Amino acid sequence: MERLKEKIIHHAKSLGFDLIGFSPVKVQDKHVKTYKNWLLKHYEGEMFYMQKADSRLNSTKISPGAKSVIALAVNYYQPQEKLPSGCGRIARYAYGRDYHKIIKKKLKQLEKYIQQIDLKHVFQNVSAVQTRSYVDTGPLLERALAEQAGLGFIGKNSCLISREFGSWVFLSEIIVNIKLHNRNFAEQNFRFCGNCTKCIESCPTKAIIAPGIIDARKCISYLTIENKKPIPKKFTKIIKQTKRIFGCDICQEVCPHNIARQKQTIHSELTSPKIAGDQQNFKKIFSIKTDQQFLNTFAGSPLMRAKRRGLQRNASIRYMKS
Repeated sequence: MERLKEKIIHHAKSLGFDLIGFSPVKVQDKHVKTYKNWLLKHYEGEMFYMQKADSRLNSTKISPGAKSVIALAVNYYQPQEKLPSGCGRIARYAYGRDYHKIIKKKLKQLEKYIQQIDLKHVFQNVSAVQTRSYVDTGPLLERALAEQAGLGFIGKNSCLISREFGSWVFLSEIIVNIKLHNRNFAEQNFRFCGNCTKCIESCPTKAIIAPGIIDARKCISYLTIENKKPIPKKFTKIIKQTKRIFGCDICQEVCPHNIARQKQTIHSELTSPKIAGDQQNFKKIFSIKTDQQFLNTFAGSPLMRAKRRGLQRNASIRYMKS
């Protein structure tokens, strides 16, 4: 089995995955408890798709016969330019093309490779590998699975923090019907935030209400992307001060693990073309008069998630009276 895992890891890296690990399909009890409590308190806001708790806690619910999860990560860190007057800040993950499409293509290639592996000398009762892949789109607790696979640990900002790249990583998974993990969860010799609370203290809207617990209803990322309603007035002054118009990286930028691991991504498909870039001019945003014009400007970008109305709503905060 170890040789099979080495082959999968080698091929995954050749496709551009930076971190690869193997997890059991069930998440640990600590993650189950945290997630259920999070839902009970309605911290998911209007992200109703997060309520599919059963499948998120056990991958066999969405893939019968599942034995292991291959957890993968891709570094996306890019530096940002100084923000000029008249511009709003874009979250790092959204500078270029939508990562879902880029990583999904890599996943499909890795799945094809795994499905073609001859298993008769490794697994006697399995004739063929069955796979199912996700990249931030399926009903899985991605960070919990990544932690169990040894890719990193879940920090107080609720992000998966890796030894190599900090939390600047895109996560994805392939569920397989063969057992690839060696133990209940991978041993992790790089973990914990210690006494550091910089992310909690630095969150401008106080969305990190406890270590590892985010109230999405207060989070600037949620408010400027997933939220489709007017942004509550109690947050507009704060968002105006941060100059964030799509997403927010503050809890990641202040993290000592991230400050020490600013390794620029080597994946050109994530950096070019820079559709949105690290900033957008307010006048340019308001010059977009139709949805078709918005599509022509930001096609293929994560900014499509907010749509024209959402991005202009976010940008309009700049002109609101304090």
